[in-house]
Order: sequence, then C-alpha cells, then structure tokens
Amino acid sequence: MDEVIFLEVLEGDGVHARHRLERFPVTVGRGYANDVILDDPKVSASHLRIERTEEGRLVLRDVGSRNGTFRVEPWARLAELELTDDARVAVGDTLLRFRSRAHPVEDTLVTAAPVAPRGRLFERPFAFPATLAVTVVAFLFYEYLTNYQKTDWGSLALAVVVPVSAAFVWAGLWSVASKVARRVFHFGAHGTLGSLGLLGLLTIPLMLGLLTYSLSLGSWVRWLYLAGYLGWMGCVLFWHLRYVTRAEPRRLAVMLAVILVCFGALTQADSLLGEEDFSSSIEFDRTLLPPALRVVPAKPVDPFFEGMQDLQEDVDALAKEKP
Repeated sequence: MDEVIFLEVLEGDGVHARHRLERFPVTVGRGYANDVILDDPKVSASHLRIERTEEGRLVLRDVGSRNGTFRVEPWARLAELELTDDARVAVGDTLLRFRSRAHPVEDTLVTAAPVAPRGRLFERPFAFPATLAVTVVAFLFYEYLTNYQKTDWGSLALAVVVPVSAAFVWAGLWSVASKVARRVFHFGAHGTLGSLGLLGLLTIPLMLGLLTYSLSLGSWVRWLYLAGYLGWMGCVLFWHLRYVTRAEPRRLAVMLAVILVCFGALTQADSLLGEEDFSSSIEFDRTLLPPALRVVPAKPVDPFFEGMQDLQEDVDALAKEKP
C-alpha cells in the first residue's frame, strides 16, 4: 500500500467517516488519546494499532481489546493482519475498511437536470403546520357533514386530536429512521407527508364517491377505490423513503410499485378467487348528495328484480319441500 492510506468507517452501504493516515504508528480506539476515535461502546479504549514494519509493510495489531478484532472475509478472529487495499475488519459493532490513495473510484454520475438545486416543498417551515391544519379542517368538516343528529362535541374533538396525534407519531417514527440512516431528522418533511397521507385517506373515498354518484358507475368502482388508495400511499411512502435511503428514485419507485401491487392482490384474494363471504349488512355512504350532481341517470332497479323471478321460484319450491 502507499504511504498514505485511508481508514473508512462504514455504515450500511455507505461511508460514515474517512480518516487520512500519514504517520505511523496510528492508534484506534474509544479513548481520547487515540489518533482515530470510534464512538462504539463495544470498542475498547485502546483497541488497534497500525504500524509500518522494517520491510515497509503495514500491519494492524489488536492491542488486547476486550471484544477482539475480526477479519470480515473470511470471518475469523485475529491478533495481527497485514493490510492490503480494500481490507476490512470488524471491531465491536463497527466495520472498518482500509484503502490506498490510488484506489479507483466509480465513474461520476451525470445529473439528469443540471439546474440550480431547489429546496423541496416538504422541507419549508410552513409546510407541516399548513398541511396539518388543512387535514384537521377536512376531518372536522367530514365529521360535521356525516353527523345526522345533535352536534356531538366529543366526536368533533376527536376529529382534531386523532389526525394531529397520528401525524406527530408517524413523523416521529420516520424521523428516527432518517436520523439513523442519514444523520438528519427531517421531522417537518415527514410530518408534511404524514398529513398529506391522512388527507388522502379522507378525501379519496369522498372524491371517488362523488364520481361514482355523478356517473352512476357499477360495482367495479371498488377497484378504482383500491387503486386510488394504493397510488396515494405509494407516493407518500416513496417520499418518506427518499429521506431515509440513498436508493435510486427509479429503482425505489419500481420496488414500491411491486410491493403495493402484491399487497393489493392479497387484500382482494377472496374476491379474485371467488370465495368472498356473503355479508348480511348493507353498506351505504354517510354523505347525501343532491340529484343535481348526477351527470348520468341512475340505472332503474326494475330489470334487476325481473331477472330475479326465476330465483324466487326456486327458493319458494325449496321452502315447500319437507325437511
């Protein structure tokens, strides 16, 4: 290896830190007297020592650490290791990699749109409170419209508390993931995305219900509901993951699309296999729409009942049979 080498602290698929080593010996450990300090509670105060031998070779030696030092490929505990380019060792929960200054790097990626960078709308200071306020207002309005009796102030209070609590908890969980993976919380961005997700869960059925009512669509519209839900949640999850992972956007979108399609197929497995259970309950919308919104006249029910006469005769015949 060259006289100048680099010690890289790896984290997942990326490099968390790089240390340029020029003078030897170099000590590595958790103590402040070391040349390279590792913030890992399983690393000893004095863990490693990198020396140059009289022959000019660089040798890594474990200096009596408590948890030991391990070679990665093949995995084995070691007391001494001659360093080569791209050598890797594990100390505690930390993975170290050594590279020379002559180590080749990957080709530079060409940006698809060489324009001045702009901050995402999700990251603006007003985005989270504004989207959360719109979501709360939408929940309040929906609760008010669907309540046919005397105003229930408890339900209205829940219409405020539930979306606010859900948005903050959701944003907190994703922020922890961002902090672990990317070292930044991005709480506001995750809160904005979470609020948009809640808003979509409320407005998508309302908009599709209005479309179904106006155009007098058939029972197949439930597939449109499913596609709307999965598409909206796919967009929200995509942007959440953009703040957590460094994966290529196109690859991430394809992966999410496959996962959501599989999830949708599993939720509708009974219907696709023709094994859907018979339900004795009648589902109906809690919102009443005026007839003026109808663009296509509703289909009359008379042909349906006329077509059921044969079935009625069969049922009557079975009822007359002796048990």
